[in-house]
Amino acid sequence: MGETVVVGAVGGPFGVNGWMHVKSFTQPADNILDYQPWRLKRDAGWQSVATEAQQHRDGFVARIDGVADRDRAAAWRGAAIGVSADALPATAPDEYYWRDLAGLQVRATSGESLGRVARLFATSAHDVMVVADGERERLIPFVRRIVAAVDVDAGQVVVDWRPDWP
Repeated sequence: MGETVVVGAVGGPFGVNGWMHVKSFTQPADNILDYQPWRLKRDAGWQSVATEAQQHRDGFVARIDGVADRDRAAAWRGAAIGVSADALPATAPDEYYWRDLAGLQVRATSGESLGRVARLFATSAHDVMVVADGERERLIPFVRRIVAAVDVDAGQVVVDWRPDWP
């Protein structure tokens, strides 16, 4: 079945015919409509499901085959929406999926190790890498001015960042 990548989450019911609100984690948000089939995760693990999904006003709604009423839709609230990693488009040179950066070794341009990429998050200004070394975490902006090189195959990110900086 391959690696599953989380692309959204199920919200509350929408209407009475089994539709439910969907929160997209993709950029742009409407990319979630292009990825099929969806896998939904509840306590028992990932389950492949056939869905019908569409944009509705400012967000998205979906209906799972076999779910025809509000109560059954409500049972899916909070489920993660995933797709096979193979369903995602290939990245362009110098573009990366965050999942591909997580765990990479981070080195300063001076060669010193700063730790590993623990996770990334977006701010209104730019993306930020959280780099952990076991003792502390650093928040390093993921921007060209600071990120000198990314080599996913070699497992490292080189940044213009001094080890004594927070």
